[in-house]
Amino acid sequence: MHEIDHDPNEPKIDRDSFPWWLAWIVVCVGWFGFWHYGLIEWYSAALGLGTGTLLAGWAIDKTGNRIPESWRGKR
Repeated sequence: MHEIDHDPNEPKIDRDSFPWWLAWIVVCVGWFGFWHYGLIEWYSAALGLGTGTLLAGWAIDKTGNRIPESWRGKR
């Protein structure tokens, strides 16, 4: 049987999830600011939405809608 050398002083890997709530707040504030100051070009916004939707669909299709083990947090 093979043994792997292990460093007892090795720091633990941070497996906390990304603060998605904070990311959504930043995005919402950005959209509100652009809307409030009249900076939205609606064709560009539609193209961005379409691009994001296409990217999400492609990622779901490629991964079979499964999350890789390396992305999973603690249970």
